[in-house]
Amino acid sequence: MATMKDVARMAGVSTSTVSHVINNDRFVSEAIREKVEAAVKELNYAPSALARSLKLNQT
Repeated sequence: MATMKDVARMAGVSTSTVSHVINNDRFVSEAIREKVEAAVKELNYAPSALARSLKLNQT
């Protein structure tokens, strides 16, 4: 299973940029957004609900 780090490495961006694209919570240029979305698709990345709940302390 691909991780956010894998997506970031493939797209040539930081993990925070990947997060911004996935959550659509900050401006990211269209070119970078397309690179990240292509990497997400190629790696079949899906955010982990378990990891998110642990990060947000909602277990």
